[in-house]
Amino acid sequence: MKMSIKNEFSFIFPAPKDIRPLDHFLEIQNLCFPLEITKKYDFLFDYFGVKNKNRGLEILCQEKKTLRAEEYEIECGRNRIILWANSPRGQFYALSTLLQILAFSVKDGRMPGFFIRDAPDLSFRGFLLDAAHGAFPLLPELKRLLVKLALLRFNHFSISMGNPGNPGAEKGRALDEIGQIAVLAGKMGMEMFPAITIGSEFPQFVKTVRAAEWNAAIMASFRSPWILIECGEKDETTSPEMNFARFSDAYRFFKALGKKILVGADGFRATPERIRKIPQDVSVLNRGPAIEKSDAFRQKAAPFKKHHIPQVLGTATWSGDRFIPAMRKSMVNNAAAYTAAREEKLAGVMLAGGAEKGDGGFLEGIVLPLFHAGNLFWSGQAPRPDAFARWALGHDEPDLFRICTFLSQVDNPWQWTHRQYLFEDPLFAIFSRQDNHREIVAKYQKASLYLKKRKIARNEMSDFFNFAQHLYEFVAAKIEFSNRLLPRLGAAAGDETIRLDLDLLLAEVERLKNLYINLWLERCQPEGLAKQIREFALLQERFRCLQQASAHPAARKNLLLEFDHYSPADGLAAMKGRDIF
Repeated sequence: MKMSIKNEFSFIFPAPKDIRPLDHFLEIQNLCFPLEITKKYDFLFDYFGVKNKNRGLEILCQEKKTLRAEEYEIECGRNRIILWANSPRGQFYALSTLLQILAFSVKDGRMPGFFIRDAPDLSFRGFLLDAAHGAFPLLPELKRLLVKLALLRFNHFSISMGNPGNPGAEKGRALDEIGQIAVLAGKMGMEMFPAITIGSEFPQFVKTVRAAEWNAAIMASFRSPWILIECGEKDETTSPEMNFARFSDAYRFFKALGKKILVGADGFRATPERIRKIPQDVSVLNRGPAIEKSDAFRQKAAPFKKHHIPQVLGTATWSGDRFIPAMRKSMVNNAAAYTAAREEKLAGVMLAGGAEKGDGGFLEGIVLPLFHAGNLFWSGQAPRPDAFARWALGHDEPDLFRICTFLSQVDNPWQWTHRQYLFEDPLFAIFSRQDNHREIVAKYQKASLYLKKRKIARNEMSDFFNFAQHLYEFVAAKIEFSNRLLPRLGAAAGDETIRLDLDLLLAEVERLKNLYINLWLERCQPEGLAKQIREFALLQERFRCLQQASAHPAARKNLLLEFDHYSPADGLAAMKGRDIF
């Protein structure tokens, strides 16, 4: 019977630690929640489509001092349900779990009785929204993201705010909107705090009137005492001593304001002897390359663990240099971070959801690794496919998990990402590419056809999937064009076939660019879009130059001569010169 009820409740996310069946059913046509609960969590009732009738099955929220801060219980009697918790956060978790079950069972008008006790595996489960290059979500997108994070039991949420000593650091991050998000975060028991960079000007900045104004605005917007600081520009002119001095200045400044400090570990790795000087009330965010290897996690953690400094391990959604993140790699990393944090008895894990170049900013692209991480950090269990769509969309849509799982495998195991294949120079691509072009074309064509055939109801992710479908279709066509270009330049009728292909490619890249612009403007602040448009414009310009050159025999001959002196190293240099890597 225990196995059957666990299977019956497999749609719950994250999976509760303890579910016990009871020998009765509850009628749920009418529900009676406390008025203060329906007012406080109205957004949650709307999300799950559960209605409070103020009559019928009674739901009570009670305090139980013996429970830990995030622990909760749900106890089903024959005529009422009691949600037990010892904190607002625990109350939110209990309510969100119950609403999931009620929403799933409403079509039957009743649900089986049960008892649930649940508590987290990791105490710190964070998400860092790193949008330093302008892909900063609009307010509705931020609200949706925050609710979804809270439903996955993330309890810390940090927003990158740039450098406070640099005028305009808050651009694109309206503090009144952040204040609204902070109120919502508080209702869900989530700590929401800024992530800032401390530069060389910080010691002078703290003495200015602007520092007081900036801090007052931040304090009014972010309601958590936490703050994440990164010390120092990463260049050769910044010595370890200077980095530590900046950290010390920042520590004293924010400590005096009552802040709890989480500091990036990068600045301390070059001088391990300084780690012992880090105050014991500071926590360290430890992240870096090769984090998918558990041994690397342990090596990074060891110097700080030796001095009993609380640590949070940093992992990522791996959206850098991608429109669609490397989801498989992210999920491997998340699992490694979770395992290392548990084995090393660290505070927890913070997942960074951003892009190195601002090119992976669409939140739809990270839903699968985000869902995987949230389930894992709370319950220690891999996510259940039948729970995914209920979290992402609020209703059942089996194809959604299949689509996202498929997308997670498209770039594997190619040398480059789809974005690099998209923007590489079409003329010299055959020299810079190491993989078999037929295999790459076949895989991207397969991905495009797969997305085109999937029939799901229109939802908030549909436009993103449409963009992905056209992206893969175009990349396949562009790679095929590049590999046929050389023999066509030498053919008698090459000018006409090249012209026809370029006409089609120019039309498709314009369509892809417009799809991208529309997605960005629907979801993100306009800041940062210009850089992305420039990439598309450069590609279009290159296609037009090829059109002109292929129309003249002498120009085609010069291109063939240039090909004779070109090498793979030259192709690689051309890619790097365009900042595609």
